[in-house]
Amino acid sequence: MLLYIFFVKNIFRIITVSVSLFACSLIEKAKETLIVEPVSWDGFQCDNSQKIKQLNVYDVAQAFYEKDTLLKQNIKFQKVFVGIADTQGEISVAGVKNPDGGRPEEISINQTVKLSESEKEFLGALAYEPRYLYDRWSHLLAKDRAIFLGKRDSIHSILKTQYNSVKVISDLRSLANQRRYLDKNKSTSPISMHNFGFAADFAVFQKGRIANNFSLYRPLNDLTAQHGITWGGNFIGFVDPGHIQLFKNGAEMLRKYPDLRFEFEPYRAFYLSWMNKMIGWGKEAKAGDTKELLVELNKLKKDNPCTCNGTASYPMPLIANIQNQLKPSGYQQVTDLLLVGDLTTQTVSLVTSNGVIAYPLGVWK
Repeated sequence: MLLYIFFVKNIFRIITVSVSLFACSLIEKAKETLIVEPVSWDGFQCDNSQKIKQLNVYDVAQAFYEKDTLLKQNIKFQKVFVGIADTQGEISVAGVKNPDGGRPEEISINQTVKLSESEKEFLGALAYEPRYLYDRWSHLLAKDRAIFLGKRDSIHSILKTQYNSVKVISDLRSLANQRRYLDKNKSTSPISMHNFGFAADFAVFQKGRIANNFSLYRPLNDLTAQHGITWGGNFIGFVDPGHIQLFKNGAEMLRKYPDLRFEFEPYRAFYLSWMNKMIGWGKEAKAGDTKELLVELNKLKKDNPCTCNGTASYPMPLIANIQNQLKPSGYQQVTDLLLVGDLTTQTVSLVTSNGVIAYPLGVWK
C-alpha cells in the first residue's frame, strides 16, 4: 500500500525522468550516426581488390578525359559512344555528336538510356574543347553567371565615382590563356574561376597605365563584402588586389556544382604536387584553398569507381557486341570514339581506329 501511494505521488517525476533518459539515449545514438571520419586532402588509392557494383557515364568518361591515352590518339572524333554492361550482361548504350563545335546532341539509339545535360557534356568533352569552360557548363552556371555580372557591374559603377579611369580588364578567360597565366607564374592553378565566368579583374589607370598601388584597390574589400562575394586582396599566398570572384574558392564552387569535378580531376596530380611543395617550404597555411579543394574532390570520389594503374585484358566479345548494336545509329570505328565499361571483367576500355586500351577498375579508398 505504501509503495502504491509513493508511486502515485511521484508518477509525474518518474515519467519526466524516463522521458529524459530515453531522449538522451536517442541523442547519443544520433551522435554515433552523425560521426563521419574526416576526409584527408591526400592518401587516396585506387583499390582494385574491391569490386564495383555500378558504373555511370561520368565514371567511364572521366577515366580518359585529358589523359595521354586519349590525347595521343591524334584523331578528330565525329561522335562519342558509350556502352556499359552490368554483371548480368545487360547493356546500356548512348552517344553524342558535336554539330559544328556546338553543344553535344544526343544520338538516337534503340534501347538507350536518356542522358542528362551534364552526361552529354562528359562525353562531348572527349571530342571537343570549347574556348571557355563556361560554354560547356552554361546549362548549370547561367543563373549564377548573371548574378555575378550584376554584382560586378554594380561594383564597377561605384568605383568609377572614385577614380577617373577604372576598367574591367578580364572576365571570361579561355583555357589557353589560363595555361599561359600558369606558365608565367601569374596564377597558381591550371583552372581559374575566370574559366567558369565567376571572376573579373579591375584595373585602375593612372597616366594611361595600370596602377599597381595596392591601396587603390582597397575599396574592393568593403564593396565585395557588401555584395557577398570575394576579393582577391584577401587571398592568402597569392594576393590579387584587382580580382573579385563569386565563390570563396574552388571547393565552395564544387559544393554547389559537383559535376564540375570533371574539370578538376585531371589536374589532381598538379594540386597534390603543389601542396607537397608548400609543405616542404613550410608554407602549408598559404595553400589552404588548394587543400580545401583536394578535400572536396576526395569527398566526392570516396568509395566510387576509379581506374587503376596498369593495363587490363579488354572484353573483345562485349566490345564487338556493342559495336554491332551501334552500327544502325551511324557508329564507325574509323571516325568515332567508343567507351566501354564492363562490370563482369571490372574494366573500362577506349576503342578507336588505333585499337583498344583497357584499364582495371577499382574503388577509391
